[in-house]
Amino acid sequence: MDRVNRIGRVNRIDRVNRINKIVSSVSRPFSRFSTEGKIGIFGILCIILMAVFAPVITTYSPQRITGDSLEPPGFGHILGTDELGMDIWSQICYGARMSLTIGLAVAFISGFGGGAIGILAGYIGGYIDQGLMRVIDVTMALPSFPLLIVISAFLGPSILNVILILVLFSWAKPARIARSQTLSLKKNSYIIAARNYGAKPFYLLWRHILPEILPVLFVLVIGISSHAIVAEAGLAFLGLGDPTSKSWGMMLNHATGFRSIYFTPYWQWWLLPPLFMLIFLLLCLAFISRDMERILDPKLKMKKGF
Repeated sequence: MDRVNRIGRVNRIDRVNRINKIVSSVSRPFSRFSTEGKIGIFGILCIILMAVFAPVITTYSPQRITGDSLEPPGFGHILGTDELGMDIWSQICYGARMSLTIGLAVAFISGFGGGAIGILAGYIGGYIDQGLMRVIDVTMALPSFPLLIVISAFLGPSILNVILILVLFSWAKPARIARSQTLSLKKNSYIIAARNYGAKPFYLLWRHILPEILPVLFVLVIGISSHAIVAEAGLAFLGLGDPTSKSWGMMLNHATGFRSIYFTPYWQWWLLPPLFMLIFLLLCLAFISRDMERILDPKLKMKKGF
């Protein structure tokens, strides 16, 4: 009996130790973030949960008329209704899906796709590298937002068109930075030695160059996602977004299009919530981006209070 108790006690201790190891492995990277970074991570997680569980935490469909026109916040509609009688809280929750979808899609395609193009061009060199640099120079010299407006008006409003247009003007910066890093890395002695010993290009890129550039690309991806969210909101605010889906920019477009909204109390529950959510999301991304840059670049010294 004593032996059974000892075995059970040992098993419980082992389980506790395993749980402690898991918790410490998860909390250790999180502890490296500053207070602002932790606020940013918490805020992003809240917005993601709000978008994922939108059908659970909302009572009404964002596309249906569920109340009186411009009903103030109350028990039935916690953030009131718009001019058509649609619930604003539902539009906020479902609008988070649009912002996160476009931000993540554009960031990953532009960041990692453009980074891959830059790595290959920098490693191969020659005419491919020179041609890519000319394309990047032209792309970065173009006035992006006016062209976004023109191309969006020409192609028509849809989520896919918005993503493709934003990718078109977002891939150049990651490609340029990845190319520059690759040109510097491939001159290192250990890469030259590995190449002389017969290492294949794919092995060198995968094992030596990509791990060095990937942290930089992660920081760029966060910045691109912020730019994409702002650009999508701007296009929707101008009426060039997808009218069939709810987004915060489209809510701002409808609110500011209401005549004399600033001379009525309607702006308090119709205009402020989507504006606040946009600002909050962008601030969270900025906090995370700053901390990621500080953590991934040990040479970066943050000033106290900055």
